[in-house]
Amino acid sequence: MLCLFHCGAEWAPRHRSFAPCSTPWVPAPKGGGITTDRRKLYPQLTSNSKSAFPHQEESMSTKKWSIVLGVIVILSMVLSACAAPTPQVIEKIVTQEVVKEKIVEKPVEKVVEKEKQVVVTATPVPPTPVPTKAPAKAADTVVLALQQEPDTLHPYIGSMMARTIVMGAVIIGCMSQNEKADWVNLGCDGAIPTLDNGGAKWVGEGADRHLEVTHKIKKGWRWVDGTPVTTKDVVYAWKLVMDPEMQVAARDTTEKIFDLKVVDDSTWITVFMSEKQAKEAAAGTLKGNVPFDKFKADYVETGFADQKGPVVDSVYWTVGTGWLPEHVLAKVPAKDQPKSEFARKPLGDGPYVLKEWKQGQEIVLEKSDKPFPLGDAKIKNVIFRFFAETPAVIAALQKGEIDAVTGTGGLTVANSPDLDKIATAGLYKVMYEPGYQWEHIDINTTKFPLDDVKVRQALYYATDKKTLVDRLYFGKQATTDLPVPKGISWGYSDNYNKYPFDKAKAQDLLKQAGWDCKALPCTKKVTEGGKEVTKNLEITLMTTDRADRQSLAQVIQAQWKAINVGVNIQFLYGRGLFATCAAGGPLNCRTFDAAIYTWITGDDPQFKGLYNCASVPTKENNYSGQNYPGWCNKTADALAIQNEDDPEISLSRDKRKPVLEKWFQEWTKEVPVIPLFSNTRVYVARTGFANWKPGPTSNSPDTWNVWEWDLSK
Repeated sequence: MLCLFHCGAEWAPRHRSFAPCSTPWVPAPKGGGITTDRRKLYPQLTSNSKSAFPHQEESMSTKKWSIVLGVIVILSMVLSACAAPTPQVIEKIVTQEVVKEKIVEKPVEKVVEKEKQVVVTATPVPPTPVPTKAPAKAADTVVLALQQEPDTLHPYIGSMMARTIVMGAVIIGCMSQNEKADWVNLGCDGAIPTLDNGGAKWVGEGADRHLEVTHKIKKGWRWVDGTPVTTKDVVYAWKLVMDPEMQVAARDTTEKIFDLKVVDDSTWITVFMSEKQAKEAAAGTLKGNVPFDKFKADYVETGFADQKGPVVDSVYWTVGTGWLPEHVLAKVPAKDQPKSEFARKPLGDGPYVLKEWKQGQEIVLEKSDKPFPLGDAKIKNVIFRFFAETPAVIAALQKGEIDAVTGTGGLTVANSPDLDKIATAGLYKVMYEPGYQWEHIDINTTKFPLDDVKVRQALYYATDKKTLVDRLYFGKQATTDLPVPKGISWGYSDNYNKYPFDKAKAQDLLKQAGWDCKALPCTKKVTEGGKEVTKNLEITLMTTDRADRQSLAQVIQAQWKAINVGVNIQFLYGRGLFATCAAGGPLNCRTFDAAIYTWITGDDPQFKGLYNCASVPTKENNYSGQNYPGWCNKTADALAIQNEDDPEISLSRDKRKPVLEKWFQEWTKEVPVIPLFSNTRVYVARTGFANWKPGPTSNSPDTWNVWEWDLSK
């Protein structure tokens, strides 16, 4: 079963200075070098009463010794003066030679100066020792940041991506997508089964023709209590999803299965419905190992009554591959599972077990004592720490308190200035990755005044996406109009209804819809109970309490108020917005007006589960389904069925692309959703964190290869 999930992202140069010599030096005269004059530099060699030089009547020997003594004093003072590196010193030594001449009148002293250069080499000062960085050591604990706390850890309940990330380390399952979005077998053996490699095949003829796909559980695959994973667990999971009392996020792909044929304890065959069986399901007459008749309305809405050819799926190899511990859950009724011990502390088949869930603080996983078939996990403990606000995540990074920030860690490109500084410090690496996340506004299409398509179109025209991206995200997000990313998805098309920012167009549409918008809020006279009453054009815009979402909601509020639409804002903790209807979740109960959040989809463009009529959560279907806007368009339904279920179309991308293009045209014409921008995924990891490979889709959670992780710090 393919599910969609919502999220509720180097060196500072060092300079060495030199201390000056202890004795001042005289600037060099023009031409370089340093010429010293002892009489100016060293007054202690002179006398006020008599010359510092010997008189004529002194003996030659005494004069020469005085000269030698002077030179020694000068040299000793020069050498002692330079205790640190100095420029090269050239010392000019003055040698005096006295020549006595016998003259009758009176003696005359003649002084002859001779220059002598002496090179004095300064003794180098050893460099300041640089502390040696301690070698990195293997860590036994990894701490990851989540901004949303899961509402449940039951893998088949809810649709929070935070839950999927945690569960990715606990329940591995049959297969996953990797960091490149390639499908790989994990708990299942061999290659992914396809029609090309013989793992899937067509069986039967005519209206009985159907698709069969064979899977085999990897040898030694076990639950963490030591019980082997068997085909009993696969069959149990299928029957649980098809229990009408089980409040699952979606069952649209599971409803395509007629049976799971058990070959042995490790091998089973997923048997898809034939054309004949599909029509029987829509008629409520199909008999089998699950109560198909309880889902008659779903089959009718899905178009099974008019099925032509066998039922298929564009990613057929993923259908019917889930498993749950039958030996643990078989005694828990479906209606009680949301509040069961398993939903708080699930028993998994992965390398880790849930050790502790500290409400509002963290979830602690501990390495299982049972060997893991894909390799022994290197990390002993994995901790998912909850942060209520993005600034707290930034602060934790600045202090080095966490090892990585997941895709639901609350970071966006709006935080890039802080993240750039963190990356420059060298402790972490920051990654900006494209993906299948898209921020949008869901609009409740069945609730006044948003049940009028002209009002929804007016709100779209009044939304200035470029301003949102430039002001809040430094222009680093790519605006989008479709639920698939341009440049990444093969299904993208540029042929759809566009709503460029146009305030005048928005005002004109409101006028066409009968609204008087001379003042805030717009008003309209309507008849209720035979009486004319005045209604206000006023709505509540909900989103999570993440910092950038609060800013986003406030800017949109201002943009919509500019056309005199009254907008109230309500911020909810992530799990509050996405809670099940039983817990009062406004999305699942469809009590909201408009809501901002992110969808994370798979790389294969499938929209039945999101926007088909059968996927609207209602009391009748126990609030299952993810069509929160309540959009029901029969033309779009038929196109989505062709895209995903038609055996002549759904297995060929070339044939699917024009079908998808028509679906996009219907979707953008009626505006059940206002797409805002494709979210650039922001991840942060400690530089010593190896083999962390977050994937781009909802089927490749950040923990998909947790047993390979390694951390040194």
